[in-house]
Amino acid sequence: MNTRGLALISCLIATLLTRVAYAEQFKAFDDVQVHYIVVNSLFLQAEVAAHYGIVRGKDRAIVNVAALGADGAALSAQVTGVAVNLLSQQMPLEFETITDGPAIYYIAPLRYTDQDVLRFRITVVVADHDPMQLEFQQQMYVANEP
Repeated sequence: MNTRGLALISCLIATLLTRVAYAEQFKAFDDVQVHYIVVNSLFLQAEVAAHYGIVRGKDRAIVNVAALGADGAALSAQVTGVAVNLLSQQMPLEFETITDGPAIYYIAPLRYTDQDVLRFRITVVVADHDPMQLEFQQQMYVANEP
């Protein structure tokens, strides 16, 4: 990947985490904070999405999860999960690890229908900690393409 691509992914991840922090989308588990956000994949530049194998589309999103220790440092984790719609249809989330310097992110692609209300059930396992269960709900909207 060229420096432009690395800069784009770093910018994306920083923006996502800034939004997470601003919206306070995290859950504290003793000395670990699990931050999360779900955004439409069109938010990603085409080059960055292609590099990471993320399909962009108005009905596609990425789920971004990060675990931080008490000192604010990124923690390595195993992340698994599922998204469930109102009809109880389950969509497994297949998380991939992205490491950017000292930062570690877990990203899973997701396809949805307009105005879907999805319940996310995510398990985060960090060494020397019990499994952490993250549950949240979000209404999804099909995005307008730029």
